[in-house]
Amino acid sequence: MKKCKLLAIIFSAAFLCSCSKEPAVTETETSATTVSEDNSYALVRPWVGSELLDSIFYCGEYRPLPIAAEENADLENLSETIFFENGSAAAKYDEFRNVIGLRFERDSAPDDFSVYGIDFKSRPYDIPDKVGFADSIYGDINETITYRFYGGGITELTFVYTERSLVSVYIEA
Repeated sequence: MKKCKLLAIIFSAAFLCSCSKEPAVTETETSATTVSEDNSYALVRPWVGSELLDSIFYCGEYRPLPIAAEENADLENLSETIFFENGSAAAKYDEFRNVIGLRFERDSAPDDFSVYGIDFKSRPYDIPDKVGFADSIYGDINETITYRFYGGGITELTFVYTERSLVSVYIEA
């Protein structure tokens, strides 16, 4: 009888020890594959900064940020607004005269503007579906709502919707 109890205790202890070790191994493997500087946004965003900046499209072509001043004669005057063939955008420059930020407004942006598949025909629910989970969301979806993304290789990406229509996009490298 004592042998049966002793065996039952040993088997129980062995069973419990094997159960408690298994999740720890899984957690270690998971954290090792999902947490690093390169992919820290992989779970909440389908892009990295360079990919997002390369996805900026207007005037019939992709135009990634930053835009080097020497490659674009139109940027010589460093004006607050850059005029394109079919629209305009507010510009932010760095100390080397490179465009590092652009603000596109619904009423003045080129007709074919988009960033990572979001254009001025998009709706608020397109942001989490296409761009991912924002760092901050504030406002009311039925009035004005703002989605802001930071880090992950960009300084800022902001979408502003008023009455469920996209009215403004700001992108900064």
